[in-house]
Amino acid sequence: MNDPEQQWSSWRSREILIREAGDTAPIPLEIRGVFNAQLDAYVVQRTETTQEAGYGSTLWGKTRQRFVLPSDFNSLRLFRHGGKATFTGVGGWKVRRLADEEVELVEGEMSGEGPWVLRMADGAKKRLRITWNKGQYAGALTHFSPAFGAGKELSAPNHTHETISVSGPGYLLLNAQHWSLTTD
Repeated sequence: MNDPEQQWSSWRSREILIREAGDTAPIPLEIRGVFNAQLDAYVVQRTETTQEAGYGSTLWGKTRQRFVLPSDFNSLRLFRHGGKATFTGVGGWKVRRLADEEVELVEGEMSGEGPWVLRMADGAKKRLRITWNKGQYAGALTHFSPAFGAGKELSAPNHTHETISVSGPGYLLLNAQHWSLTTD
């Protein structure tokens, strides 16, 4: 089970410090949204004197998404929008830091929906054959490793089927409504 400081929740917009000083690895996170509301999540690097925002994702409703806090960011900013002008949704959002064993290793045949995170084993080299959105439109694959800082985009724009070689360790963020992959 995760320690209390490895999970956060709130009913409001908020920024949470995820990375402690000295922690340099990418961090996999799971975010659960709010029923009948939109939740925007952005990675942020905050110091005493500066603030830099990075990539983000949007959740609608009580869906779950997996996300990666890159090596060179330390916080996650969540902004809650109401569903309608007079209604701001029901319940609160939750963010949870995932342990390595909770993130699936890339192997065999796999498929999923929404932004999702998979793990590459140390020293592993994989050839991924990916179909994005059932072949209808492109998706994106980003590899997060301590060596890449903010992540390295590996997918080609406008490709609905592609073969990508990836060397571990690290995390892969597959960003598409639906994806399927096969490894060697």
